[in-house]
Amino acid sequence: MKTLLAPLLLSLAMTATVFAAWPINDICPVDDKPARPIYRVKTDEGFVAFCCTDCMQTFAKSPGKYTVKKKEVAK
Repeated sequence: MKTLLAPLLLSLAMTATVFAAWPINDICPVDDKPARPIYRVKTDEGFVAFCCTDCMQTFAKSPGKYTVKKKEVAK
């Protein structure tokens, strides 16, 4: 039983880390195109995703200029 506990706890910790880094938006705040989670920047509200690296860099230069539309939370 002890041999199964360590891998189980490790996998749970890794899963929690992945979901904690999941973006708060589905639409790129710069181009209004579908966002891809691979292109993201950490902000005070969480990770913001973008459609491409150009939008990610544009947002990083002046984040206050763009409005991030947060995902709808399923109930």
